[in-house]
Amino acid sequence: MSTINVTNLSGRGGATPNLPDGANITGVATATSFDGNLKSTGTPTLGLGVTINASGLAISGVATAGIISATTLYGDGSNLTGVGESIAPWHYNPDVNDTLATVGTGIGITFNKKIYAGSGTATLKIVNAGVAGTTIQSWGISSATLDVTALSLGALVSDLVINQTYQVDIPEGFIVDGAAANYAGTAYTFSSEGAFNKLFAWGRGIYGQTLQQAELSLSSPVQVPSPVAWKAGWSKGDLDDGYNSAAIKKDGTLWMWGNNGYGVMGVNTANNLRYSSPVQIPGTTWSTIVVSNALAVATKTDGTLWAWGYNEVGCLGQNNEAEASSPVQIPGTTWSDITTNSGAEVLAIKTDGTLWAWGTQAQGQLGQNQADVKYSSPVQIPGTTWKDVVMSDAGVFATKTDNTLWAWGSNSDGGLGLNQPTSADASSPIQIPGTNWALIDGKYRGGMATKTDGTLWTWGNGSDGNLGVPSVGESKISSPVQVPGTTWGTSNRNHIWGAFHYCAAIKTDGTLWTWGHNSRGQLGQNQPATSDRSSPVQVGSRTDWDQVGGFANEAMFAIQADETP
Repeated sequence: MSTINVTNLSGRGGATPNLPDGANITGVATATSFDGNLKSTGTPTLGLGVTINASGLAISGVATAGIISATTLYGDGSNLTGVGESIAPWHYNPDVNDTLATVGTGIGITFNKKIYAGSGTATLKIVNAGVAGTTIQSWGISSATLDVTALSLGALVSDLVINQTYQVDIPEGFIVDGAAANYAGTAYTFSSEGAFNKLFAWGRGIYGQTLQQAELSLSSPVQVPSPVAWKAGWSKGDLDDGYNSAAIKKDGTLWMWGNNGYGVMGVNTANNLRYSSPVQIPGTTWSTIVVSNALAVATKTDGTLWAWGYNEVGCLGQNNEAEASSPVQIPGTTWSDITTNSGAEVLAIKTDGTLWAWGTQAQGQLGQNQADVKYSSPVQIPGTTWKDVVMSDAGVFATKTDNTLWAWGSNSDGGLGLNQPTSADASSPIQIPGTNWALIDGKYRGGMATKTDGTLWTWGNGSDGNLGVPSVGESKISSPVQVPGTTWGTSNRNHIWGAFHYCAAIKTDGTLWTWGHNSRGQLGQNQPATSDRSSPVQVGSRTDWDQVGGFANEAMFAIQADETP
């Protein structure tokens, strides 16, 4: 059959043409329908409105050169090439409507195909009352990173705010595909939460304090591995011989490590076992914890108070002297603030502002206006506006809701800060001058505190420069002296920490500073152990330290805030 050359092919009277088998058609064909096999030796050019029905392929709709738009395609598609598709997101970071995004998160999208730079500006906005408002950061396409199918916007200028909702806007055409087809753009929201907190330890590790190896000492912070964020809520340990400590994770679990004298690990195991990695105390609702070398006291979120370990002087508050290697409850359900030190006495504040004490008080530490008396259950110290309470080795410091500061107990080396002779112990609270005290902590034969104006003050024994004031060196100071600086933390109790001849504090910019004795590298300076400091020196260069604590016996630990997992 010869070739039929036509510009327009139709049957008589507009009917469907009937061509013999093997007919070859060249040119443009416009028809209502073709029945049979339509073949071409080149690229077919079909007019609008063509319907093709064949034994493996049928196209209904419009067919034009280079592009097929159809309602239905039949067949296995094995001979189709150049099939078009749109750019579609596969994964968002943070996820759409995510409520757990970390404050230091990155922002990006992964797509279903390779992407290329387009044009425009992407933005991050704060959402208020469900409406996207203030733009806090913008990115041009040149500030974004494209990695095959992944788009990442540039780093955040500053971390996100906890519990804030944000909207990401990526405009149409910000990216395109290989055929220069625009991505239609998107706008979605997510919320941030408190970030993953990493726990670090350093200093002496003879009893596993550094949480690395039992005998490993470290002169700079090393991270403690953990898949769960740490909340903290720990103790200082005994100021003379502290080998134990504890911390609470954000999931409410309580963990302890160090030496297990008197069963203080609280896991019902034999005395004096050493734990160089955290062991869990049963329960998931723990709130705060303090621990000495022999005694641990902790509260739960329901306001109950629990204690375990040493009890020869009744410091477990059970009205007996039986030791306990797992937590036992002290009567009451409204406990809020707690402190202990040597394991001989415990003090605690209730939510009604009353202050209670028990154990022994050789130097008046229980505040009962008498000495050498033991109490195996809580007794009240006068007053109903107590706010916070801490201990030195044998002294007590407490603030009231009016920001006044009070001291009692041993006054060795002027450690009560009352500008009185060192022999003048106090068996009931006496006020330290001033009315704007913020955070407090005890140290060896002395104390330390910040004021609401961001100043930091120390007093008492100054061995190895632990007062942090070069002008007084190792003197014994019986009234507060100011440590240089005016931006010390005032909002978190664990922003300051005192120990046996060395101290630490965090500033409002998140930097961590240490001073005093450095026999085991506990100042975190990555320097020889003999490098004592009489004024604060910064630990590393990070600015995200949130809490600091440790042991008296030459080891420390701290938590960093706003870390991604």
